[in-house]
Amino acid sequence: MRNKVKAILKILKDIFWRRHIKEITFISGSITWKECLIILSTLFSGKNIVDGKHIKQYEKEFSRYCGVKYAISFGAGRMAFYAILKAIGIKEGDEVILPGYTCVVVPNAIIYCGAKPVYVDIDPDTLNIYVSKIEEKITPRTKVIYAQHTFGSFCNMDAIMKIARKYNLKVIEDCAHALGAEYNGKKTGTFGDAAYFTTEQSKIISTGMGGMAITNDEEIAARIREIQTESEFYDEKIIKRIALQIVLYNILFHPLIHFIGKYMLYELGKLNIFIQSTTEEEIKGKRPDKYPVKLSNIQAKVGLSQLRALNQNLEHRRKVATYYKNSLTKFNYKIKIPENNDKLYNPSYIRFCLLVEDREKIKKFFLSKGVELGEWFNCPIHPRETSLNNVFYKTGSCPVAEHITGHNVNLPTHLKISMKQASYIIKILGDYYATKS
Repeated sequence: MRNKVKAILKILKDIFWRRHIKEITFISGSITWKECLIILSTLFSGKNIVDGKHIKQYEKEFSRYCGVKYAISFGAGRMAFYAILKAIGIKEGDEVILPGYTCVVVPNAIIYCGAKPVYVDIDPDTLNIYVSKIEEKITPRTKVIYAQHTFGSFCNMDAIMKIARKYNLKVIEDCAHALGAEYNGKKTGTFGDAAYFTTEQSKIISTGMGGMAITNDEEIAARIREIQTESEFYDEKIIKRIALQIVLYNILFHPLIHFIGKYMLYELGKLNIFIQSTTEEEIKGKRPDKYPVKLSNIQAKVGLSQLRALNQNLEHRRKVATYYKNSLTKFNYKIKIPENNDKLYNPSYIRFCLLVEDREKIKKFFLSKGVELGEWFNCPIHPRETSLNNVFYKTGSCPVAEHITGHNVNLPTHLKISMKQASYIIKILGDYYATKS
């Protein structure tokens, strides 16, 4: 009887500890208690929550980090992209070439300008736009090539810029996944005519929501700044909700209470307490009432703290990613690591992407071990609820991208993933394939 009780207690401890206390997730990966204290102290003081000096300071330090002349902040990355499009004169009837493997907010911004997104398939080796297929999509209406650095890897910018010069096109870099990534010592966002970043909850650095447009072009910068000046802030209540959401995520997704916190967040989500990164309106292709908006002062304060710790953040992500890569090359699994292997590239690894044959089974196995596997992007225009017709995407037009969406999984690399946890993740993967042999 005593042995039976011990066995039952061991099982219960295993379930509680392994599946809950050690649960590994992607949420709030870059936010630390330092940022939470910045938020709480600002909220308690009641001062400079909406507007203030930290916005300009954040923009200045962001431009300095990237090595560009101008950085202009917005309430979301997609809004920064929209501002760039308007600044370079995109209008009704124009066309923008982009990869058929992106988020719905990207073609939405193009459509809000009256222009049309034109999709190009992706390179299965890098998951970035297939450069050799760009020229066949260029028409007299084409005005922009959109270079999305997917999963923190790097587009072939030399080849893209060559095509752009040939046809007199602008190049906009999407660095949402690639803050801090470099090619030959030069950072993402500095190759094209302009670029934008996002600092939404799941990105390399976070301000809860937020974005930044950068450029070296004085005229483009002046027009973007004009758009920012004409934009409003979110209401103070919404800004406070965004700020408190950062703190709540950090608390409720702490490993010690995550097993309770995730259910609390689920219930709070049903009450519409949290601000969603992509609204139902945007999924349906509708432009939100306030679009674009300015980044608030309290978010800029958080951004400054995150930016100043970015080098350590990137060092950690690269260390974890290198461990994953070295570990996986030792095994004869049916796994592919999509990445540009040029030694001049230095990715930022927002996540570590793998291509697997049986994604749903692997996800289920990982969840049973207390680890969340990501699956950015799980359809050509993420998320799955997107109406492809609304964003001018035709099923079958990007077959590589459509295939990839059923086989990609992402491993976490963020600051809260320890090397011990990374080792545990590799062990789970090994255990899964051991059951298949």
